[in-house]
Amino acid sequence: MKYRSGDAELFCEEQGGGAPLVLLHPTPVNHRFWLSLAGMLSVRYRVLMPDLRGHGQSEAGEGSITVEKLGADIERLLDAAGVDRALFAGCSIGGYTLYELWRRCPERVRAMAFAGSKPHADTEQARATRQANIEKIRARGSGEFIEAMLTSLIGATTRSRWPQRVGEAREMMQTVRPEALVAIQQGLAARPNSIETAKTIRVPSCVIAAGEDGGVPVTELRMLADVIREGGGESEYHEISDAGHYAPWEQPETVGRILRKFFDGVR
Repeated sequence: MKYRSGDAELFCEEQGGGAPLVLLHPTPVNHRFWLSLAGMLSVRYRVLMPDLRGHGQSEAGEGSITVEKLGADIERLLDAAGVDRALFAGCSIGGYTLYELWRRCPERVRAMAFAGSKPHADTEQARATRQANIEKIRARGSGEFIEAMLTSLIGATTRSRWPQRVGEAREMMQTVRPEALVAIQQGLAARPNSIETAKTIRVPSCVIAAGEDGGVPVTELRMLADVIREGGGESEYHEISDAGHYAPWEQPETVGRILRKFFDGVR
């Protein structure tokens, strides 16, 4: 399915039938990130897997790809798909998009699952690293950046046991144009702190952390679950010791079981 949001035409893959469930991938891959576990969910749910703006088959539009734009895009997806209210899962930037969607239209959210999506904004050091990456991409193209991402985003266990998966991830990453990679990094550097947003979540939530995620310590995701509970919300927490930032893609059966049980339990 293709649909329009602002200045970009966007793409979404769909499987199954039943209650709508939207899966939001991390950067710089695309909806194919979810395909290995989608079958576990599509037997019961109508699974919508969009390519986020600037990724896969979706256009980037003009300017930085901010979480505000991404949140608006997903709201437009719900409209285009005829969905009033949905279940959601997001990994990394997909989860950052969920924070924004909750700020925009909480009435359209039945439940949320976060994988590798800390509520914190970038530190000054992280922003400096993103700016350095932007300069490298502009000067030398995306190849060096992609190779670095393959190492930092995929856990050591996956790279050792299933090295072919690195090639699969590289193929997805190479579909993102250099100018879109720049726009994504700019938007990530500018994203707001979502800790106060997490305190307001009043729908069932699920937090999945990964022990080999070098960018998002398990302590920060455990804190997310605690913050949601302390604010009066309902949140469960899971930790996968031998996965990295791409945990749903690295271990689809494990994460698929977690998500299926979680969503099946949402009233």
